[in-house]
Amino acid sequence: MLSLSSVRSLSSPSGMHPAPTDRGTAKEREKLKESCLQFESLLIAELWKKMASSARKIGGKKDEDRPFGPLEDLSVEMASEYLTKNGGMGLGTVLYDRLALLLPEKKEEAE
Repeated sequence: MLSLSSVRSLSSPSGMHPAPTDRGTAKEREKLKESCLQFESLLIAELWKKMASSARKIGGKKDEDRPFGPLEDLSVEMASEYLTKNGGMGLGTVLYDRLALLLPEKKEEAE
């Protein structure tokens, strides 16, 4: 179980840890990385949608006045995914670097 104290114990003076390659399997690390990037993509999309909604309200329009609303939302989600896969804000990478430290240690292979 991930607790606040275990996350705090991961911090270092420099604030950054390289992602460990000695924890978890390659498949587990890849799955974790993909999940972190998906999280970043969803966060960007939600922020983008909220900003657009706020801009509409400032302009005196309602969210219901969007004839192509679902298409606009889909395009924002696709753009967010593209941005994330091409560098994004870096949140997915930072999240991965921290969570990868919590993967179980690799067990020695029996020879």
